[in-house]
Amino acid sequence: MNSGNNDIFAVVKEQLGIKDVAKHYGLEVNRGGFVSCPFHVEKNPSMKLYEDTDKYHCFGCGEHGDVIDLVRKLFNFTPIDAANKLAGDFGISAGGHIFKEKPSIKAKMKSYDYELKERRAYRLLADYCDYLADCKRDLAPTTIGEPLHPLFARALSESAKFEYYRDTFIFGTKDEKIAFMRDYNGILSGIEREMRGDKAVRAEELA
Repeated sequence: MNSGNNDIFAVVKEQLGIKDVAKHYGLEVNRGGFVSCPFHVEKNPSMKLYEDTDKYHCFGCGEHGDVIDLVRKLFNFTPIDAANKLAGDFGISAGGHIFKEKPSIKAKMKSYDYELKERRAYRLLADYCDYLADCKRDLAPTTIGEPLHPLFARALSESAKFEYYRDTFIFGTKDEKIAFMRDYNGILSGIEREMRGDKAVRAEELA
């Protein structure tokens, strides 16, 4: 490995924080410094970002490393390609040289963008199925003749459909997943809004 490569590794690690890098590539950081691990499917964030060392560790799958490792694994890059991408994306130069992405890196980014969208779609559908199950359990009538709660009625009518949608991302082919994200993008976009609004109403009624 030449000295120029060594320089860019050192400069990238010195100048970039793990939280900024994670946010830049689409990972949502909560107040505890956790993100949903992009390397395995999960419902609750299990990857911790350590700002004091600028490293990460996933308590779910065991993945760990620094900013270069994170990008290397996200995009399936070599270490130098990961360092070059970080340098190019964040405008870093080393030894007077400005690093730019290679065409192959851009192709890998496109693949990663699809994978990110697929993981988002699965998490939204899985969370919504869990939410509907909670509505059926918590809002079921307790007496004969009691009017059905609107969210309970919705859960009864929609559970099977959304479980089928969710299972598309567990058992379906890549083409089926792409078709779903293309044809049902509006459903995915609306799930978060519906759950936020319904959960607020439900919390008031159960208070």
